[in-house]
Amino acid sequence: MANVVEGEPRDSQEWHGSYLDEDGMVADILAKVSADAVAVKRWLDERSWRMPDMSPDGRKAMYVPEHAGCLMFAGMSIRNYYGLWHASNPHTAFGIDEELEMTDGIVTDARHPDNFSHRVIDRVKAELRKLFPEPVAA
Repeated sequence: MANVVEGEPRDSQEWHGSYLDEDGMVADILAKVSADAVAVKRWLDERSWRMPDMSPDGRKAMYVPEHAGCLMFAGMSIRNYYGLWHASNPHTAFGIDEELEMTDGIVTDARHPDNFSHRVIDRVKAELRKLFPEPVAA
């Protein structure tokens, strides 16, 4: 991803430089997250993944932790960092004339970068739950 404006590099969203498959991405992210107790705690807290002012049941929250919403854009960062939108990525590429799998007007094709990154996030969270079954003190 090229920087549009001169300035500090956005390390969390700059391209990784090679096209990892799904297992490779899960392993890479899992290694990075599991090395940081704060990251593990936030990845396993559902409040990190939703709007900061919402409770898990969707109502206005009375108490909002400071980390609420900190991972809302993790999927976008993963798509950018691992080059999932690149036309030459063999794991997510599809031609313009190819039919994408759709259900009720929603793209459900496994190759679509949004779906791919969502699967990676779900797999990383599942692995973290296995590695850290007890709450992590951070």
